[in-house]
Amino acid sequence: MRRRAGVLLIATLTAGALVVGIAGESGAAVKKAKAPLCKGKTKKKAAKAIEDAYFHFLDGASNPTADDKKPYIQFMSPPFESAALIAAFEASTEANAAAASTTSVQVNEVKCTGKKTADVAYDLVLGGEPAPGLAPPGSAVLEKGSTQWKVSAEAFCNLTALGTPAVLESGPCSELLLEGEPADVAPA
Repeated sequence: MRRRAGVLLIATLTAGALVVGIAGESGAAVKKAKAPLCKGKTKKKAAKAIEDAYFHFLDGASNPTADDKKPYIQFMSPPFESAALIAAFEASTEANAAAASTTSVQVNEVKCTGKKTADVAYDLVLGGEPAPGLAPPGSAVLEKGSTQWKVSAEAFCNLTALGTPAVLESGPCSELLLEGEPADVAPA
């Protein structure tokens, strides 16, 4: 009888430990992968992540909507957002949808300028043909609290100004160039 009670006790404790272990594992916080820094051993991975951000932003065939692109542009997705910049981007995306559908990008060089900043030399690819010298200088940032590299808001504004120069005269792009960020930037 004692032996049976002992076996039953051990079986109950083992089952309880398994249940607690499984519950502990499923209740554990899942860590998001950190974006690679633009330095040391992770520099090449950072350059690839920056190229990916430019591809998501500028390849209209693969990423046709504003919602496809926003996560890859500074101040258009967490951790910080600017409603005014997002509105300007959405209007530009809608107005230029036809041209964007045949536009892509060729990243020529990513030069790290800090652990979380980089300059990007790129060419727009229009209808399958590179257009050297057309694109303004680019840059990328790894925002504090973000898990991915993004096309800088400044690069977005400068590229938008190719088709709509007035975008730099007032509104969020003007604020960005004068103050470093749009006036309405807030944590998302």
